[in-house]
Formats: sequence, C-alpha cells, structure tokens
Amino acid sequence: MANLQSQPVPGGRVRIADNAIVTIVHEAVRSCYGIVDLAPRSIGSALSRRLGFSSEARGIDISVIDNHVSIELSVVMEYGTPIFTVASNVMQAVKFQVERVLGMDVERVNVNVDGLHVSVSSRGTV
Repeated sequence: MANLQSQPVPGGRVRIADNAIVTIVHEAVRSCYGIVDLAPRSIGSALSRRLGFSSEARGIDISVIDNHVSIELSVVMEYGTPIFTVASNVMQAVKFQVERVLGMDVERVNVNVDGLHVSVSSRGTV
C-alpha cells in the first residue's frame, strides 16, 4: 500500500460555503445543554419564523477572512440554567466542531443571550 503523504497533491483550491459553516455551528449550538433555540437576528428573520419559514442561519452570523472564522450567535436559554456556564460551553463546542470538521481557525465566538425560555414545569417553582 502506497504512503498517502508521499502522493503529490493536485493543484486547485477548496472553498467552504458559508452554509456549510452555518450547519456545523447550528448543530454544535443545539447540542449544548440549556440552549432552547437560536434567536432571530432581525425583524425580518423573526417574521419569517412566525410564518413557518425556518432557517439554520437564524441567530448565526459568520465572517471568514483568510481561513479565520469569527462567529456571532444569538441564543435563547432555558430559565434557571447558569447563563455564563452555558454560554461558555456553547463557545467551546462551536470552536471545537468548526476546527475539527473544517480545519479552519476560529478566532472568536460571541454568544448573545437574547431571551430566556420558562418551561411549564419551572413556572410552578418560581
């Protein structure tokens, strides 16, 4: 079996679409404990959600410059969860997944807590 590292690499380039990055970020955020949803970043986004047009990009803004990614998130957390801890976990999970899957450097992940969700079970205890 030939050594893969000694094989010549073909010329060309790899371009990763913003939608691919958004999908990875979306899945990483939604997998974190305490996150209820991603929040709309604009009135238009909120309106389209109300009308049933959902998008993975809702609540996610990315910027890619020279293979370095900056990510801005707007999230809704479950009431009663430790906000700072959940936000820190989101930051770590997103950074890890983007770097692992895409091999891109994540410069920063900003988490904006735009709302708290009070579930029916926690209303009785408040």
